[in-house]
Amino acid sequence: MCSNNIVNSTLNITTVKVYKYRWIILLIFCFYSSINFLQFAQYSIISNITIKYYNVEDIFVDLTGLFFMFAFILISLPANQLIEKYNLRNTALLSSGLTTLGNLIKLLSVSPDRFYVVLIGQALCAIAQVFMTCIPSKLASTWFGPDEVSTACAIAIFGYHIGLAIGFFMPSSLVRNSDNLDEIGEDFMTLQIINSSITVASFIAVLLFFRARPPLPPSQSQAAIIDAEKPSTLTIIKQMVKNRDYLFLIIVIGSSNGLYSSFGILFNGLYLNYFPGYEVEVGIIAALAVVAGGCIGSVIFGYVLDKWHHFKLTTFFIVFCSAVAFSFEIVSMEEKAQLATYFTIPLFGFFIGSTLVVGFEFATELMYPIPEAASCAILNIFIFIFSVAYTLIFSALYDLIGYTATNIVIVILLVLSSFIVYFIRPTLRRREANMSK
Repeated sequence: MCSNNIVNSTLNITTVKVYKYRWIILLIFCFYSSINFLQFAQYSIISNITIKYYNVEDIFVDLTGLFFMFAFILISLPANQLIEKYNLRNTALLSSGLTTLGNLIKLLSVSPDRFYVVLIGQALCAIAQVFMTCIPSKLASTWFGPDEVSTACAIAIFGYHIGLAIGFFMPSSLVRNSDNLDEIGEDFMTLQIINSSITVASFIAVLLFFRARPPLPPSQSQAAIIDAEKPSTLTIIKQMVKNRDYLFLIIVIGSSNGLYSSFGILFNGLYLNYFPGYEVEVGIIAALAVVAGGCIGSVIFGYVLDKWHHFKLTTFFIVFCSAVAFSFEIVSMEEKAQLATYFTIPLFGFFIGSTLVVGFEFATELMYPIPEAASCAILNIFIFIFSVAYTLIFSALYDLIGYTATNIVIVILLVLSSFIVYFIRPTLRRREANMSK
């Protein structure tokens, strides 16, 4: 049922309404964003096969995933300005259109001498992802009521992780590790035909059914943002630098979620080091980890935030539990207990994958009335800076000091991140704006 709420102030009346169509908007976003996130680890999750077919160094295979991180670091602030200027619908058309173009280009990449075409296609998909990553919290605030924004944001991020999970599982299942390059090429072509088909379908859905905003705002906090003058990028950055709680959150979520992103790129080499020859299992277990965290965990913790609003405690809990779960993962791999990895790695994913939705919503609360896309964009920049740094550092450490010692370093980093949460003051400004009205 739609709900109406009319609030009298001394000089004006603000009408608030929540529309049923919000669920259609959220579903379309999940659909088209999942197709984009499917591209992120598509080549690195089968890095040994990609290296064999295209005859390239492993650093170039890692680059197919690193493109997404570099793109966000470089263009997220301009992308945020475009989102605020041209609304959600135009942003959705641009991002889904770039993903479609990138996948159509990758149809031409199936030949051992055309790895550069793969990179072009991945670069376009990476640029498209910048816009998508800034949207969830803004979409939730634009369309959903004050008691459901965290859940809506979690469901939007659900789309990301469904795409990541499919991107881990599908290449491992479709592309065979064959000594016949023609067979590998046929499998890559099948993969790209599937990619292109569903991408075109998602673009059509956005074109026909996606809307910019509802006729009336869903909450008083959203109404205030709509009526307020839009701050410049420089003003936004100045306010963020002055907000110590937001800066601490950037370190905590940037480090922990950045580690999660680098884990996706390096997981093939990590798992095959302990269990050689199990390429298919790499995709299955990585997909399970993403589903456990990005899908199940994000929705659960999003609901927890909407229900109890304990942002600080929830952040500490998931980051600290990530450290504990990764410790279990280390033990299962060191003991060569492959069956146990089907539990310990998804358990790690359940907690670490949930940091994104908690980070987005906590950042929005701390920085209100700064637009949601802006506070999340800056947070994402640092997530990807950490992602690139961790990918390069851990890759070098695996060679330099070995897998066991490097994994212990990861546990220490997660524990330190969880303790930094202590210094964050949980000032929930968006919630206070809604409650005060």
